[in-house]
Amino acid sequence: MQVETADAIETAIAWQLRLAAADEAEWAAFIVWLEESPAHAEAYDRVAATDRMVADARFPEPAPIAENDNRPAPRRWLWWTGGVAAAAAVALALVPAMRPAAQTYQVATRDGERRAIALDDGTTIELSGGTQLTLDRNDPRVATLDRGEALFQVRHDSAKAFTLKVGGVAVQDLGTVFNVAHLDGRIRVAVAEGAVAFQPDASAVTLRAGDALSARDDGADVARTRIAPALVGGWRSGRLSFAGQPLGEVAGALKRLYGTNIALRGTLSERPFTGVVHLSGVADRDVPRLAELIGATWRRDGGQWILAEQGPNAP
Repeated sequence: MQVETADAIETAIAWQLRLAAADEAEWAAFIVWLEESPAHAEAYDRVAATDRMVADARFPEPAPIAENDNRPAPRRWLWWTGGVAAAAAVALALVPAMRPAAQTYQVATRDGERRAIALDDGTTIELSGGTQLTLDRNDPRVATLDRGEALFQVRHDSAKAFTLKVGGVAVQDLGTVFNVAHLDGRIRVAVAEGAVAFQPDASAVTLRAGDALSARDDGADVARTRIAPALVGGWRSGRLSFAGQPLGEVAGALKRLYGTNIALRGTLSERPFTGVVHLSGVADRDVPRLAELIGATWRRDGGQWILAEQGPNAP
């Protein structure tokens, strides 16, 4: 029985790696293998269990891809019903990173792309589009968010806290699930679970579940707000929450998720916006809906969306 279990685990790992670039025939073969024996489904469940983030529903587009030094082919989304708990995990299986020779290395996404990585210490990170992280091969307890947005699920270690460097400041976990954005010279931190210390020194600001903070990336101009914990990292499921941010940031969030440019005419980009934007996963639906929500006109110009103010003062 142990030999059969070991064989099933080996096969499950092989499937996990193959599915990153699988065609329809391979997906069909994978389903057949799952249904051949309860042991196969159990083995794949065990392999997929390393991903602690698959419990939540995911924003349907773009599909996340496995972390790997060689960029894999786009992953196909496939959902089916039945008793196989691993079905949801297929869409976000995490593959251990190949080890480059350099001590530090970058993990990056283009606009319209998402990526998930698992660090050696048990921490998992989801990157939104247009994001770059710098990681240390010799120390998985430090990272730098160079640009973009990411959600961190940190395995807490009281002996050595996980430290994220952003601009000229640091965010340190106190046992945490938190989201950080580093865009246009500003930092936004929001906490879903546990707590983080912003600037963990004598002047540290502690943020707990439901707390959010905005600051310049040199640590100045700090403003604290509140957010529903369920909305932290909402870009993963298509729910974007804003509290007085300029519409330019809303447009930037859609650009990262869809990879499409949105130009805001007149003073639209500076207009503050508060609310939750629910996305369908299809830019052709969501950009016109955003325009309607903010009372703007919209049109397409090649690959760019143009939103403009309505009324006699519109340009």
